[in-house]
Parts: sequence; structure tokens; C-alpha cells
Amino acid sequence: MLRRVILGETGIETSCLGFGCASLGSRVPAEAGARALAAAIEAGVTWLDLAPVYGGGRAEEIAAGVIRGRRDRLQIATKVGLGLAGGAGGGLRRAVMPFARRAAHLMGGGVAARLRGAAPKANSRLPLTPDLLAGSLEASLVRLGTDHVDLFALHGVSAAEVGREEILRALEDLRASGKTRAVAVAGDASAAAAALAFPYGVLQLPLPAPGDTDGTRLLARARAAGRGLVTHSVFGPGGPDPALRARVAAAAGVPADGDGPARVLMARAFALNPEGVVLVSMFSDRSRAANLLAAAEDPKAAPRDLRGFARVPGEDPLAALA
Repeated sequence: MLRRVILGETGIETSCLGFGCASLGSRVPAEAGARALAAAIEAGVTWLDLAPVYGGGRAEEIAAGVIRGRRDRLQIATKVGLGLAGGAGGGLRRAVMPFARRAAHLMGGGVAARLRGAAPKANSRLPLTPDLLAGSLEASLVRLGTDHVDLFALHGVSAAEVGREEILRALEDLRASGKTRAVAVAGDASAAAAALAFPYGVLQLPLPAPGDTDGTRLLARARAAGRGLVTHSVFGPGGPDPALRARVAAAAGVPADGDGPARVLMARAFALNPEGVVLVSMFSDRSRAANLLAAAEDPKAAPRDLRGFARVPGEDPLAALA
């Protein structure tokens, strides 16, 4: 059985491994993505990370079909604060993109590469207002086919925004209404640090880079303050580059050209966040199996078959890579 965790003082119990749905319906076609999500749930993953902008605006609706009939055993997070890139014109492009991707796959890698270059690259920040928060959550509930989520997060916000009084009041009203069990900040390290001064139950942020002692201390401060932690970007912002793979492999005593570096980085993620959720996408059978194997390990023990790699919960086993 997949290890369970309780997110700080929120009381929310969930799986230590979470499914990141950012690509559900965009990079990953709807049917294949839904199958992967269902397979992860059947394997014990119960934390689903969603947002209105994920999957080009399609992820929540696609996930709804998988959630149906399983809602009582799932913990669902969604967000507010980012809008789809491209405006009205971009909407048409997003609508046809799934069909274009399928055709590109059939025609070969060159076409697929050009298609990726044409896709919208960034979402826009929305001005936060109480009406936006209430309306966004209501729309997400409709798309998801549920009457509540477990976590509602401010998405991509700046450190200056997390303490606005009207936003804090609006979030508390939504929590009191029962439409969300807890509220969160999902942003960078500076936003997470600022949020520690306010009543957010959970912080969602990227894992610090190997050797980032300030980032490691921030995670420790959050745990000490009773905040739940959801961490992502296990393999770095764009995935580990060859140089990082080589450094990780050397530090852990594993081959650089196999799965070893990725396994080390997953083990590091659970060492740095032993009491929270480590968030990854698991759309391929191979990645899902690898992530489930990593999640099944005792976070206090050295990972299987990784020579020279030691971990202590809360400490960075790759600190020497700074």
C-alpha cells in the first residue's frame, strides 16, 4: 500500500505521491491521460493536482470522468490566479491542438517539434479579486463534477499578493462554505516564504536545487510551522540536463546513462519532503512504475541499490552538488 501522509495541521490525509495533471488534454491526449490517471489511482495515488489552465483548459473536465465513482477516496487540489495564454485567438488554437498533435505524431518527429514551437508557452496572471476566487472555484467544481475540493490554491502569485486582506477573507469564506477543505499558495519560494506569515494550510512550491540550503531551510520552517507541503519539479525546471545527470550519478555511484539519476532525484524528493506530497506526472507506464517504486520506500532508509547515497529526512542528500 502506498505510504500515506497528513498535510500539516489541515488534517488532510493523502498519498505521499501526487499526480500532476498539467499536461492532461494538451501534451497528453485525453483518452491516454485518463487511462494513466485511473491506473495511478488504482495503484494507490489519491492526490490529484489540477488547475483551470491545465491541459489548455481541458484537464479538469477530462479528470472528472476518472473522478466519477472514486471521489470518496481522492484528494483534489485546484487553483486560481492564472488565465490561458493567447486570448480569444489562442482559444481556437487550443481547441484544435489535440487533433493537430495526433496528426503530427502520425507524420513524424519533425512535424511534432514544429507544433510544440507553435503552442502557447505561458499563462497570464489574473488580477486577484474576491469575485474571481469565488467564480473560479465554482467553475472548477462544475468541471470536476464535485461539490468540494480538498485544496484551493492561489496560483503563481507574487510574495506581495499572499497577504492581501480581502483575498484572505475571501479564502476563509470559501473554506467556511465547505467548498474547499483548506487553502494554499502555489508559487515560488519567495511566495511560500511570505505565506508563512498568514493562515495558509499548505504551501506548494518547487523543490530547491541540489545544494540550495536556503530552500532546504524554507521547507523545514514550513514543517515546523505546521504547514503541509506539496513539492514539484523533482527533476529541475526543465528536467535534468546531461551535466546534472552526470553530477548526480557521480554523487550516488550510479551509471549516468540509465534510470539511476532519475531514481536518485526521486529519492531526494522524498527525503526533503518526507511528510508531504511529492508531485510528478505519471502518464507513461514506465514513469508511473518508477515513481510508485520510489514512493514505496521508507523515507528514512537509503534507496535500494544506490551506492554511496544516504538520506536523512528533511536534509538534502545532494547538498555537496552546490
